[in-house]
Amino acid sequence: MSELTQHDLSALVRDHGPELQHFLTRRLGCADTAKDLVQDTFLRLLQNMPGEILGNPRAFLFRVATNLLIDHHRRQQHRDTVTLDDPERPLDQADQSPSIETVVWSKQQVARLKLAIQELPPKCRHVFLLIKFHHMSHADVAAQLGISQSTVVKHMIKAVDFCRSRLEDP
Repeated sequence: MSELTQHDLSALVRDHGPELQHFLTRRLGCADTAKDLVQDTFLRLLQNMPGEILGNPRAFLFRVATNLLIDHHRRQQHRDTVTLDDPERPLDQADQSPSIETVVWSKQQVARLKLAIQELPPKCRHVFLLIKFHHMSHADVAAQLGISQSTVVKHMIKAVDFCRSRLEDP
């Protein structure tokens, strides 16, 4: 997909918009802010148009939405920060480090992801690790493992869906 048509964009919004809205509303607790971030997600898609989106547009959209959510939390934290050491210091120079809750949540997510990867079937896990952590192309993985590229894609879809389900479960 080299050009994203209006029809393609409409289909992506129709297919993934409500799920993104639910995902963000659960994490933010505010439906209005979630709607804004969903719109920003699709705007980011239009601005960047990566080549990889064709493989798994849902994964791309959720990654963008998650990044926007993190940015939103950082901005909120930044606005709420008051420096006690120098009351004259402008708030835009306040500490940009993530909150303790964000750090703990992130560490928990990493631990859950590691566990999910270990639970993948061996071939599926191998394909996932080669692509995501060794940055190999689908063609290179297929050649190295002696399987077709479509099998590589199937393994990736299975791995990503499995990991996502493990990260979304409470």
